Amino acid sequence: MEHLSSSPAKARRHFRLPVWLWPIALVMIVGYGWWWNVHRSIPLSEALSPVYWYKRFLGEDLYDPHYRILYHGNRALHEVALTIDDGPHPQYCPSLLAILRHYHVHATFFVVGQRMKQCPYLVQDMLADGNEVGNHTVDHIRLVTLNNEEIWHEINDNDINFYRITGHHMTVMRPPGVDYNPRVLKITKELGYVVVSWTCAAKDYDEQTPDFIVNRILDRTENGSIILLHDDRPETVVALPRIISALLRQGYHFVTIAQMLAHLPHPVIIQSN
Repeated sequence: MEHLSSSPAKARRHFRLPVWLWPIALVMIVGYGWWWNVHRSIPLSEALSPVYWYKRFLGEDLYDPHYRILYHGNRALHEVALTIDDGPHPQYCPSLLAILRHYHVHATFFVVGQRMKQCPYLVQDMLADGNEVGNHTVDHIRLVTLNNEEIWHEINDNDINFYRITGHHMTVMRPPGVDYNPRVLKITKELGYVVVSWTCAAKDYDEQTPDFIVNRILDRTENGSIILLHDDRPETVVALPRIISALLRQGYHFVTIAQMLAHLPHPVIIQSN
């Protein structure tokens, strides 16, 4: 029997990108994706990081169970968390609470101990209205600049004062400036906290106009956004009703951080105060 041998395959030409161009191409692709992300829900540093996109592919970009950090709410749910830092300020906090009450919306307030001791009645009002109160340290000092004992006292002493006022403990916290490192996170975890980041900041700490605050928040809000505002700015008081009413018209549901954690694809259940 005759064996037939196939003719030699014709050489095929393949285009191959030079190895040195791969990093540039990756940066361009990710950067292009970030540019078209109208919500700007992640910073450019993360948009250019293959590690971030790998975590996002695995669904690990929302919550870090090792350090107990909430980065983002469930992207499949049409909900947002409104967080308000640096209070309670006696001049503006009552107006913010009245606005939330008017719209039947709850927020998570991250309070500073020195201000809390000056205005304990405002913290009681926050809880009475159904809001959540989180830890923002006693003195609002960047925790990364302190030693371990000082970090521990900044967080724990704030909770002690909160308990004396309300009879409750805090379970969520936001480091001042959202500035932390593994040393800070080790202590927050030992104290039983979930650290809360943000996805959508108004930059209202920088004397912005109400229009700037409203437009920045609305442009960046998406499913699972954690909105960051501040308690001590008159412009924020003017902007807040416009933000809430616009998001309600868009069908968003406002949740506290504890509720947002419970709604994650892998729920995290904490005791809310």
